[in-house]
Amino acid sequence: MVKTTTSLFLLATAALQAMAAPTVSPDSILTIDDTLQADSLTNIFLDYGSKSFEGPLTLSYGACNTKEATHIIGTTEVTPEFQPTKFVWAVPSDAQTGCIFAKDSTGSTIAQSEPYTVSTKFSKRGHPEFEDMHFDAVKFHKAQMAKHNKIHASDKSEKIGIVGAGMSGLFAGLLLDQAGIHNYEILEANDRLGGRVHTTYFSNSSTAYQEMGPMRFPISIDYGDKKLPVTDHNSVFALAEELNNMNDEEYKIEFIKWTQSSENNLYYRNGIRLPDGRVPTVGQVAANASLTKDAGTGEFSEQVDKATAEFYTDDWMKLMSKDMYKAHAKALEENYDDWSESAWLHQKSGLSLNATEYATGLKSGNIWEDMYDTFTFSATDWRTVQGGLNRLAKGFEPVLGNKVEFGIKVSKLAVKEDGQVSVQWKTKPYDEEYQSKSYDNVIVGVPFTIVRNWHLPELPYTLSRAIKNMGYSQACKVALEFSERFWEQYELPIKGGCDSTDLSVGNICYPSNNLGQEGPGVMLASYSSGDGGLRFASMTEEQHVAHVLEDIYELHGEIAKEKYTGNYDRVCWILDEFQSGSWASAEPGQHKLYMPSYFEMNDGIVFVGEHTDIKHAWISAALESSIRGVAMVLVEHGHIKEAKQLVKKWNATWMKI
Repeated sequence: MVKTTTSLFLLATAALQAMAAPTVSPDSILTIDDTLQADSLTNIFLDYGSKSFEGPLTLSYGACNTKEATHIIGTTEVTPEFQPTKFVWAVPSDAQTGCIFAKDSTGSTIAQSEPYTVSTKFSKRGHPEFEDMHFDAVKFHKAQMAKHNKIHASDKSEKIGIVGAGMSGLFAGLLLDQAGIHNYEILEANDRLGGRVHTTYFSNSSTAYQEMGPMRFPISIDYGDKKLPVTDHNSVFALAEELNNMNDEEYKIEFIKWTQSSENNLYYRNGIRLPDGRVPTVGQVAANASLTKDAGTGEFSEQVDKATAEFYTDDWMKLMSKDMYKAHAKALEENYDDWSESAWLHQKSGLSLNATEYATGLKSGNIWEDMYDTFTFSATDWRTVQGGLNRLAKGFEPVLGNKVEFGIKVSKLAVKEDGQVSVQWKTKPYDEEYQSKSYDNVIVGVPFTIVRNWHLPELPYTLSRAIKNMGYSQACKVALEFSERFWEQYELPIKGGCDSTDLSVGNICYPSNNLGQEGPGVMLASYSSGDGGLRFASMTEEQHVAHVLEDIYELHGEIAKEKYTGNYDRVCWILDEFQSGSWASAEPGQHKLYMPSYFEMNDGIVFVGEHTDIKHAWISAALESSIRGVAMVLVEHGHIKEAKQLVKKWNATWMKI
């Protein structure tokens, strides 16, 4: 690459073309990609006209009539081999109405733009300390210029490597394609797409299946006499619509209603049953308080509700509904990332240890995550994908074509002397030699639980600590197949939803798809996370499934024994060699400390995935991290127009470009 003398406000981007030197004449043209906005990035395009030109070229901005510069954009050397036609300008906050000028070494103007009015668009999100919680492309661009001070190619020939074909990696590929960058490939360790998105199908049926990873999306909350929308999953529905428009019917993604809970779901706690021995339903318990036994915990519940009331006000709920990223920044401003909920309740609010333990188990999860979960699981309207969430991943197959290479178990990243990133792996564990591919940039969409075992180049301290120490939750699921959906044939039929029990298997949920259909049905017989996920993972598969069956038989009786086919699936994500954990679960202080480090590009490497977003565990977090990651690559190579189009298309209003 050719060096340039430039201010931090310039990143000249151009193809290194082996052709005649550019020309300049009075018909030379300077244009920008959009209206000028203060404190934002813009592309400047230079058409040299009809006369040859070489030598120092300076871009500046100032009054149109006097041609005096109020802002020096930057200087670069034009040669027959290097002919820059595309530049990046970080428009200063104090720029006024004026023109852009291109001048030679004598100060003569070789091109002048039309007059531009500088508008103001971006507003502050809150306390300056927490503006770093959102990606700021202007700040990123200036930081990259400080590191490189060099020209980048702008002909979209950059070769990009994506590690991981989970939802973040797949979406990153689609976004690169839409930005006109087609020289990329995705390296996947597994033999399938989707990562933790994983649907298991039984009996060769497209309707008898169960989600062993993510399984539903919240839509809205019944809030008083109104519905409060849950908007932070909109990216999932936008992606599905995009894929549907690109694919034929075979790959159609159709959303159907998911029932989270209904009055006919079972309520089984403390072994309490109806007089006839049956397990009561949620509706029956709601109508008859004698069917519950709180062991004195009702008082604890009231104390906890009072102590946590400030987290769940109307203002908070409405803000989370409207703009989750703005809510997150405000939560950090209120120090909700600094405290675990248990510490807040006991030390700050003065609750007894018993009441605190009742609410939190004296765990160390931070308040923001509890706020987010409480908001999300207040939803009363949900959706899932007909045929399984695998269809989201499958929808990328015709779009990405042969871009994905399977069976590449990356375990090393290195930076070469020419600045490229070397992605390396071994064919067999005991191999002494690594296989490798090299890229201009690498987007890593692999969980930190895996990356922390890789050999990595030197990274900034905070990012290294994030990779090593980000908290993760653990979950196990067991799905059982039955010859028919006997639960839908009860006197009070169970049609979807999850039971409320204190059985050790955790959540028990029934399929919401193809209700009333004859033939086999698959129950999510156990969904246990946290300590339960670790406890079950330590069992053998046989022990685990036998334990789950015992609890299901206790709940449903002889009919479950009669209808069980013997077919099951068991997934404990901590045992999965490609995941080694379920989803990120930040400890107190980790968001405030770690988040800004994900917005830095280090030797061409960018990290994406749900663990790098503010709302862990959800597909939307993975998708939105990819919008940010691809935007970083685009800005790095000077493709500001494309980055802005990406932000607009996917409504990433929380990003500043």
